[in-house]
Amino acid sequence: MTIDEQLLAHVEALRIPLDDPASPIDWKDWYHFILLDREGKVRILVNITLIGRPGQGEIQVSFLVNIANEQLAPEYQIDASLPTFGTAFSLEWQSDMVRRNPLRIQGEGILLEINGKHSTIEVQDQRMQLSIRLQGEAQAAPLLVTEDSPFGTGFIGWGIVPGLQLTGELSVGGQNFNIEPNWYSYHDRNFGRFRWGDDIGWEWFVAFATCEDGRKLTLVLDQPSNKDHSLKGLSYIFVYIDNELYKIFLGSNLRINWNWSRDAILPVRLPGNMASLFSDRTIKVPQTLQVEVTDLQERLLLNVNFDTAIELVVPDNQDRQYTFIEEVTGSLEVRLFLPGETLQAKGLIYGEYVL
Repeated sequence: MTIDEQLLAHVEALRIPLDDPASPIDWKDWYHFILLDREGKVRILVNITLIGRPGQGEIQVSFLVNIANEQLAPEYQIDASLPTFGTAFSLEWQSDMVRRNPLRIQGEGILLEINGKHSTIEVQDQRMQLSIRLQGEAQAAPLLVTEDSPFGTGFIGWGIVPGLQLTGELSVGGQNFNIEPNWYSYHDRNFGRFRWGDDIGWEWFVAFATCEDGRKLTLVLDQPSNKDHSLKGLSYIFVYIDNELYKIFLGSNLRINWNWSRDAILPVRLPGNMASLFSDRTIKVPQTLQVEVTDLQERLLLNVNFDTAIELVVPDNQDRQYTFIEEVTGSLEVRLFLPGETLQAKGLIYGEYVL
């Protein structure tokens, strides 16, 4: 397929005004990557976030891996089907660490380069014995959702590239795993001005599924809300068929039903100061999810079973405020009713729910 490279460049463009020494330090600009192997045995999140401005800000990194127990060396196997490994760390943002065009973010343990359709991503934490190296190319039609939607004390914008072809290597505890071109890889971009800890929340997922006839479905949900999810913003689901945007379901016809664990549990949290601060905090975690949306011509049904959950505690760089983000993965079944045909598919899902 032909990708609109001007739109892609606009999606990927850094929004923080690097050259303005007076720019507000509540700017945030982040690059988010999800990788799923087709068998569901490896699920990866890499997130690199710029906060503030050079000399008065941070580069924050989150790197999560869920990997099937039988894939691991005996000393790393535990009583869980998909053990979680992860790290989170921050670097002081120095002026030479970020270049705008083509984009380059580089510091100790991280490298991100995006130049047109081509990307390079590297994250390593020697202390945690985790690393990943990726190179790839955008495959799906990019989409710029909005540039200045109200969000907390400020605004947020969002763009997605829901299909990359990435290859590389993952290392967990000294054990190496190849990342193959047939893995599903997703990328999105968020940018704007707000503070973690504001009265903000969202429900989000990306799902990838293969139809009985071989066609590939990608579904991306966004449901903005306040922190307790009592107030909802405009919700939508983007439907891609074989990397082309086919349909956008919008608004009040969208029904999202999260089902939670009966009891609160102590969740897996990424190691770090925030995890230590909230080490005794228990929560209920999502177990299943049902989504239904209908318009005049088409209907979409999703049934999801989650099998992993981990909590990120994201701090603000100005005040003692935090946002709790629940990262969940699982399997799903999809039915998409189109004029004259019904697509049935099975696949994997990666989602977030903010508490």
